Amino acid sequence: MNLSMLILQESDAAALNESICIRHLGHHITQIFMTLLPKVNINGSSKIVVSLGPRGDEDVFDNVLGVTNIFTEDFDFKLFLSLDRLNQDKKLLETLRNALIDIATKKGINEATVEVINSTADSVLETNFQLETSIKKLAKNSKDKTHKIAIFRLLNAEVGESWYCNVQGPTKNKTWMHEVPSFIDRSDFFKSAELHENNYKVKNRLGNVVFELTF
Repeated sequence: MNLSMLILQESDAAALNESICIRHLGHHITQIFMTLLPKVNINGSSKIVVSLGPRGDEDVFDNVLGVTNIFTEDFDFKLFLSLDRLNQDKKLLETLRNALIDIATKKGINEATVEVINSTADSVLETNFQLETSIKKLAKNSKDKTHKIAIFRLLNAEVGESWYCNVQGPTKNKTWMHEVPSFIDRSDFFKSAELHENNYKVKNRLGNVVFELTF
């Protein structure tokens, strides 16, 4: 089974200030990684969770029902919190890289998968932890070409994962599609789009309107 979901978070036993959330700090990193990652079977899991800090009473899963959960118990939070944001991103990426390699090689040498993990991590580093992707399935143009609508998914430390609508018409207008910053993968939430004479609508998988612009 190919990997489809990757989560980086602090363990329940990690003694962190409530305002510090590794899952939020690392969301753009895991999402950039998954965007750039080719289809690959790391250990048969579709979902991998890497938890930083002491394991405590939490369970370790090794591809149980398609889920793997491992712990980096020696993660140095004190050092991490002393770093500036760019170096924090680099530290989280390297921790993620090493954890995935550990998973991939647990049952023996797995050179091809390790090469994919390393090349993807290197590609994330080359983005400088910023990636903007055009979502073509949500793009719409009016028949009279009065309105041209493009949707973008932006990943970086400042906004986490944030989606915006760019309208080119009589005036050019950029509109965030939700509250910013955000740390939720909305790839399957914004499912389809419709363009009418006076409005543009985005619907979720249930057909409910979750974003609307009026002209």
